[in-house]
Amino acid sequence: MAQLKPRLRSMFDSVFHRPQVQAVNGYFSTFTAYQPSFTTWTGGIYEAELTRSIIESGANHASKLKPEVTGTAQSQATASLKFQPNPWMTTPQFIKRIYTMLQVNDTALIIPIFAEDNVTQIGYYPVLPNTCTAYDVGGELWLKLDFPTSQSVYVEWARCGVMTRHQYRSDLFGDGTNVLNPTLELLHAQNEGEQNAIKQNAFIRFIGKLSQNRNDADKEKAQNDFNKQLDPENSGGIAVYDRIFDEVKQISPSTYTVDAAQMERIEKAAYRFFGTSEDVVLNKANEETYNAFYEGNIETFAVQLGFVLTTMTFTKAEIAHGNEIMFSANRLEFASNQTKLNVSTALFDRGIFNGNQVADVFQSPHYEGGERHVIRGEYIDLALISEHTAEAAASAAATNANIALSDQLGQPTGGGNSEGKEDASKTE
Repeated sequence: MAQLKPRLRSMFDSVFHRPQVQAVNGYFSTFTAYQPSFTTWTGGIYEAELTRSIIESGANHASKLKPEVTGTAQSQATASLKFQPNPWMTTPQFIKRIYTMLQVNDTALIIPIFAEDNVTQIGYYPVLPNTCTAYDVGGELWLKLDFPTSQSVYVEWARCGVMTRHQYRSDLFGDGTNVLNPTLELLHAQNEGEQNAIKQNAFIRFIGKLSQNRNDADKEKAQNDFNKQLDPENSGGIAVYDRIFDEVKQISPSTYTVDAAQMERIEKAAYRFFGTSEDVVLNKANEETYNAFYEGNIETFAVQLGFVLTTMTFTKAEIAHGNEIMFSANRLEFASNQTKLNVSTALFDRGIFNGNQVADVFQSPHYEGGERHVIRGEYIDLALISEHTAEAAASAAATNANIALSDQLGQPTGGGNSEGKEDASKTE
């Protein structure tokens, strides 16, 4: 009876089932830091409503990127990238999580998934460790990943994909998003102010002046007697007092909240940090606004992701022979119908777009034969332009005109014989 293979008990075992390195030679020394590392930021950037909305909006747009694999070195990993890079994520979910991790931490890590032979790469997984530290293992750079479950693992740098933003002080990782702390604190203070204002206005407060000096017990009794009249059970809504008080005044609570102009500056600071705008976040962006957002945000992410996955998937020799992973997007989704028509016509006529790509622009289904590229007949190769000079075209036009005139008059051309017409046709 065949022995059953042991089942993996966790995602950690599924991703990191390779033999683990135990011995290290100390921290990997870089130019700018003796101990290069990054820590997952827990300052609440993903807990604030505005910043989460900004990140989620960008991640949604990034998730529409389409992986394009070129070259002949196809593998299980590149095949899985089209639909499901790992058993737990589809490709849009995979891209969306990488984008989110990059925006929150300024660093995103992608780990290759290997088959049981520990050699064949079959997929990719974005990991989110508490800390990531660079170590020297046998003279090579390795990353030690420490997870919230108290588990640790070493991964060779050459096999790991590292994406960064705001990379300046560290040679390996992004500098972090702590610079956004003042904006987050202002957003938190504004929310707290609004909540306190609602709570303060929910209570009725009075200040009373006693008619004569009284001891503490009498003061407390007078206060409690008056407060009983403010109970919600007082359906009449009227509070009265006798000569024990000379005067009773209601106190109007005053709470400070940020005005509209200041709040707009706070929000713009968040939009500026993440390279987006309110129209994009609220899905109100027009053609020009979205194109600007795509070029400044999504396209830069797509380029970096393509390079990272290429280097962690292919060898240098395979890359030199044209193997590459890149990500494309249908930017014309936000374009007007007139722009879609103009772009599609221009690119289709020149053989750049095929019919199915034009169908994609208009969110239409593919059709049989739509993968072919065609080109308009009046275009000509520049190298052949000498064979089609203006003089030759003028001569052919004149010959055609003579033929047309002869047909109209019923007379032969070319010296009165019937061969003239054939000669003219040959000239044409």
